Amino acid sequence: MEFEMALIGVLGRMGMGKASLASDARFVRESMLKIVNKWKQRIRNLTAMDERLDMMTMGNLEELERAIKGTSDSTNNDWLIISALTSLVNRLLGYDWVDGEIHRHVIFYRDRDQENFDHNKMLEPKDAVQTLRSNGKTLRAKYAVIDHLRNRIGLTVNEVANVIGMSEYQVRKILSRVEQYEKAWKTDFSDILSIERTPLIYDDGYRNANDLTKFAPWRASDNSKRVAK
Repeated sequence: MEFEMALIGVLGRMGMGKASLASDARFVRESMLKIVNKWKQRIRNLTAMDERLDMMTMGNLEELERAIKGTSDSTNNDWLIISALTSLVNRLLGYDWVDGEIHRHVIFYRDRDQENFDHNKMLEPKDAVQTLRSNGKTLRAKYAVIDHLRNRIGLTVNEVANVIGMSEYQVRKILSRVEQYEKAWKTDFSDILSIERTPLIYDDGYRNANDLTKFAPWRASDNSKRVAK
């Protein structure tokens, strides 16, 4: 049952009714590789603004992936998997160096809709579109404000960074993503007064505001080459 619940947490209904397959090495291997792939996508979005954390967590996931791929009926890689998972959890909880100290602040939050949902639905899976709309509000607003300050008001990257309270590296990265979106869609980024029409943009692609359920990866021709000053 524990195995099935773990699968459902990430894979949804695909993991239902699979408790009896927990001893099937091939099924476990294939299922865990699907989970690792989804973790990669999720963690890459979470760590996009922290270059070192992004690099280290991806390394932990690659170690985990290798250990899972090497698992078979005759090869038990349990301790390699446990070690890789422990290292990954360490990174995500802020234990980023090998000194037992916390070097990253971790913040979990829920908006009011999510709190009400937890209370009313007893932690049942939330509708994907509703989740994207509610969780994406802050991210979309941040992008719109930075785009407005830099490309409409004309502040320098340094000035925008001071206003927003971010590093110049983070501001440049966001501006680069905005430019990628504008190039892909041949349109200006949404105005700050129209947050609901602002897309959700990630390192590896974007979700258009018209249909948040569809994720579109960047094409090679969309890559931004402009260096913001």
